[in-house]
Amino acid sequence: MTSAVGGLRRLRSELPLLAIAVGLGVLALLAPAWLKSEPASLPSARLVVADLRGQALVVTDLPDGSVRRIELPGGPHEIVELPDGRVVASLEQAGRLAVVDLDTGAVDAVETGGFPHGLALQGGELLVTDRAIDATRRFDVATWAEVGALIGGSTPHAVVAGPDYVAIASAGDNTLRIDDRALPVSALPETVAISPDGSRLAVAGAFGGRVQWFGVDGTPLLDVPLGERPVRTVFAPDGHTLAVALSAGGEAALVGEDGSVRRVVTGGVPDGLAFDASGAWLFVSDMAGGHVSAVDVASGVAKWRARLGESAGALLLLAP
Repeated sequence: MTSAVGGLRRLRSELPLLAIAVGLGVLALLAPAWLKSEPASLPSARLVVADLRGQALVVTDLPDGSVRRIELPGGPHEIVELPDGRVVASLEQAGRLAVVDLDTGAVDAVETGGFPHGLALQGGELLVTDRAIDATRRFDVATWAEVGALIGGSTPHAVVAGPDYVAIASAGDNTLRIDDRALPVSALPETVAISPDGSRLAVAGAFGGRVQWFGVDGTPLLDVPLGERPVRTVFAPDGHTLAVALSAGGEAALVGEDGSVRRVVTGGVPDGLAFDASGAWLFVSDMAGGHVSAVDVASGVAKWRARLGESAGALLLLAP
């Protein structure tokens, strides 16, 4: 285990300049392709897309659709917003975290070693899952010093944090760990979501094909079979609906707290999910083709789609 941060350094000046021809290709790639509705119908927000294969964050200002690309020193897996408005991306294969100022495009790196993946904020600490040591590491976001670790089971993948608890999806032993409790869940859990009020957790098993809700005390609340390799979950702002990315079905599922399921066709390989603040729109990324679709939740229809990178993964939807 890496016991200390290797150093924080400014990377923007080190990244190679793109050749003109490549730059033109990128511009063509990122030209928004508005489909089915006018952009003005979308919420006013800043959409941040983790482009895993393209090794960048792609920032789109909605509803006008202007696009900026911020190159990273590795492929981003998960992203989370810091209290100061910057964004942290986990660069698992590079053994780094990237700390990104979305306004200036400045990128700083925290050298962590290992395989940093899942991210969550708890107070002034960033929690980072690391399958290299089967633990969730803790970093002080003011200094980026490593301050300890939590046991994460086998191959900890995703993590969320409430005010006084931490929940980890442990993919290697098919458990949801809530502090020191390990609950058996659907096979290969790669995701865990926390409700807006912090009272419930949801996990989905990519191999098992089921989505399950629990109280934070571990009480089972819901168990719904979905199939189609569910890989990511997120609660709607009202906490009554859970969105699930079905990566093998080209769909997102909207699961109600009563167990009802609505399926929305988005195409591609759905991965990242983000609701807007009102809960009226659900954004779904496509890991295969780099597209992001905006789903009108009331109708269950994808009404906007744009290509925003090579492989669109994790999403953040931030205030403009």
